Amino acid sequence: MVTVLVTGCGGAVGMCVIKALRMGSRNLHLIGVDTDLYVPSFYLKSKHYLLNKIYVVPNAENPNYIPKIIEICHAENVNVIFPCTDPELEIIATSINEVTNSGVKVIISPSKTINICRDKWLTYENLNRHLPITKSALPDTGVEKALEFTGLPAMIKPRKGWGSRQTAKIESIEEARFLLTRIPAPVIQKYLTGTEYTIDCLADKDGKVVCAIPRQRIKILGGISLQGITVRDEDLIELGKEVAKHLKFIGPFNFQVIKNCEETKIVEINPRFSGTGILSVMAGANIPYLALKDICNMRIPSQIDFEDGLILSRYFEEIYIKGKEVSK
Repeated sequence: MVTVLVTGCGGAVGMCVIKALRMGSRNLHLIGVDTDLYVPSFYLKSKHYLLNKIYVVPNAENPNYIPKIIEICHAENVNVIFPCTDPELEIIATSINEVTNSGVKVIISPSKTINICRDKWLTYENLNRHLPITKSALPDTGVEKALEFTGLPAMIKPRKGWGSRQTAKIESIEEARFLLTRIPAPVIQKYLTGTEYTIDCLADKDGKVVCAIPRQRIKILGGISLQGITVRDEDLIELGKEVAKHLKFIGPFNFQVIKNCEETKIVEINPRFSGTGILSVMAGANIPYLALKDICNMRIPSQIDFEDGLILSRYFEEIYIKGKEVSK
């Protein structure tokens, strides 16, 4: 039996990964860790989300985070770690030798790739000569110069943000100056109109793309798709392969584009599974389980097809936790 430690198990990505792994095999021993004592995944009893053991851990930035993860791996005889949150990716990647010293495998891309993808400016700098990526500029040399390059309206975002946190549309230089004082380490990007897509991808241990599943983002809240539909768009599928030619990925990754009748532009790239990637799983590409099999040296198909036109529509549901049930 393979024991898998899923980090950030209470977030959208973590819960999708748990569900996908359970769909892949009932024989997995799943350990869930999160910083929040009250995350629903700690208390769900559904077979789709069932965790065999749970742990509360420090934030990834805490110096005790890696020692705690290693301690859990030793205590639970963990075989594979599946990181699911952006801050953890960087910390685990930079500590990869320490983490894997006891034989634990990690489904994670190289540290260089993670550093580039986590920073929107580095993403632009590394890829703008090779791939169709949205214009980006730093305000360090003057907001006027930056906006002259991107044009107005524009978007202002943290270089290392995720989802839609601290992201704003700006219509003027005055708005930009105001927001620049409130957004840490900002980058300015050209404002794009069109249809938004996320392309869920899997790269094997050698960096070869096994699948790329485009899905249109129909309805979005806080950066997470509430409604989406898989779309067999060959151009976007090929773009996924091109992204992997310029950045070395191992395991799941996804990227977002905005497409209109004139152009397709990459907005951001995430070196992890996506928060709505369960749609691609249900469409026939169980990316988390395939990534697990690949890292464990089990054979996986060289190419994965998917169901076109499958729609996801999400809803909110509550759970209730009695005080005596709270995890310690």
